[in-house]
Amino acid sequence: MIPLARRASFILCVIFLLAAAATARAADTDPGVMLEKLAGQKFGPLSRAEQLMVRGAAMRNLVWLGPSDDPANPVNDVAHGDQWGPERTVRAEVIRWIAADADAARYVHPSGPGFAGARVAGEIDLSYLRVRAPLTMLGCYIPAGLDFSNAHLQAIDLRRSSTGPINGDSSDIAGDVSMIMGRYGPISFFRAHIEGNLDLIGAHVVNPGGDSVLATEAEIEGDADFQQGFVTDGMVDFRLAKIGHSLSFNGARFEGGGDNGLDAERAAVAGIIYWVDVAHTPQTVLDLEQARAEGIGDDAASWPAPGNLNLDGFVYESIVDGPMDSAARLGWLALQPPGYKPQPYQQLAKVLAADGNDSGATDVLIAQREAQRRFGNLSRIERAWNLVLQVTIGYGFRPLRALWWIAAFVLLGTLLFGAGYRLRIVTPTEADAYRDFVETGNAPAYYPPFNALVYSLENFLPVVELHQGEYWRPNPSHRAQRNPNSNTGNFTKAIPARILRWYLWIHILAGWTLTPLMFAGLSGLIRPGP
Repeated sequence: MIPLARRASFILCVIFLLAAAATARAADTDPGVMLEKLAGQKFGPLSRAEQLMVRGAAMRNLVWLGPSDDPANPVNDVAHGDQWGPERTVRAEVIRWIAADADAARYVHPSGPGFAGARVAGEIDLSYLRVRAPLTMLGCYIPAGLDFSNAHLQAIDLRRSSTGPINGDSSDIAGDVSMIMGRYGPISFFRAHIEGNLDLIGAHVVNPGGDSVLATEAEIEGDADFQQGFVTDGMVDFRLAKIGHSLSFNGARFEGGGDNGLDAERAAVAGIIYWVDVAHTPQTVLDLEQARAEGIGDDAASWPAPGNLNLDGFVYESIVDGPMDSAARLGWLALQPPGYKPQPYQQLAKVLAADGNDSGATDVLIAQREAQRRFGNLSRIERAWNLVLQVTIGYGFRPLRALWWIAAFVLLGTLLFGAGYRLRIVTPTEADAYRDFVETGNAPAYYPPFNALVYSLENFLPVVELHQGEYWRPNPSHRAQRNPNSNTGNFTKAIPARILRWYLWIHILAGWTLTPLMFAGLSGLIRPGP
């Protein structure tokens, strides 16, 4: 019979062996352990930071590789990332493997690799790869940058990181691209497709005088946000891009001595283009040539310097924020390069009219015709006619302006013809009445009396017969004389009557010009083309 002590020892050994076997089986099935084992087989010994990163990829939680998990702690300031040592350094090829390797993917959590506070040695090259889970690298120092050109990604988050160049050309990203509050080298998304948002809120992108963010022909189904402290010293290039929601520059700053600003030529923005609270330099440009958007929101302080705004062909449905009065918006149009471009005026007038500001729309259309005269390469005759239309009927938009001219001519004619009558240089046309008038200063009693106002009206208004013009005419053979029945006094110098005759011709021609123009303007017949 086996002693009790020996039986107890045997049982304990069995329990120990079973526990060891269970532990071994658990280790063999632990995703983190398996990932670390696979990584070790492929890359050799892993650093402590790489071990944490690899094991963390199997979990949902974000893994901090530095000495603190507080983003605000100075030890996590990426501005000093070049001073971070090997204890928080990971190799770029390990990140590539864990993000895209098929064997590793079996153990990576669906939320994807997520780590923070790392220094990455080498360029993270994901080009032409299919990354099946989101990639999160927060507050990391990646001086060699990233290349995910022609890759298929779920999403990528580089918040608060510092990177070299980022190449995402022709990439296809199912989620968001987040580069918030970090410092980045030049970013390129040429012909990329981003199903979510492109966020560069508070980002600082460096590429002096070059393209800091290039998204030519890119398609972004969400928003493209450059807000709340976004800073760059280069160009943001969205030529031919398609944006599903809004393109927003709000609280952005452009700096440096080279070319900078936004080039959105022929871009299609389904939402609003915001250009609000933008700090700029004399070199900052805003190019919206041939672009389309639902609306625009801006403020006058953010408008670029004269010559740096291009609105030719820009189509927008509304002004959702910013100045709405025509005077301010005409100042906006005046910031364009010299030359006559009718479309920006017509588009602005259309938007103001749709907002109920018909008077402002008219101001803009009148300003368009004035710009045509100054910059439209018109001949001298065309410029003269343009000026006549402006001052008389406001190019047909303000036809009643002609009434002031008509009243002025009629009043002037009344004064001049009345003075001519009193000086006896406006005389009867009938011979007998003429002789009596010359001798006595009065026409015969049977002769129609002279009325200066009626005479002025009849000669000014076309096809109007008031029976004055056929009986009285300025007589070029006469000189001014004192009318004994008037209070004009003595004249020491004769006034040639032909001067009054010349004015009569001008008076008649003015009437035949102004009156038809007014009625043509009232009827809408005069609307000069672009």
